[in-house]
Amino acid sequence: MADFADIAAEREQLDTARAIEAARRRSPSAPVACGQCYNCDEPVDAGLAFCDADCRDDWQARRRAEGRA
Repeated sequence: MADFADIAAEREQLDTARAIEAARRRSPSAPVACGQCYNCDEPVDAGLAFCDADCRDDWQARRRAEGRA
């Protein structure tokens, strides 16, 4: 029989999976990785579109302000 910690851990995993899926559905217009940051044009590792979370957040904020997101 599962104890409270097991039940809480399962619930946390379910909530996390749902939050990730919801975030993916909200962001279909995410930029495709091209080798440089979409916000500051710095080189980034393969598969990344932004150099860090601050650049990503800034880019997303500008897109929302422009009415594109």
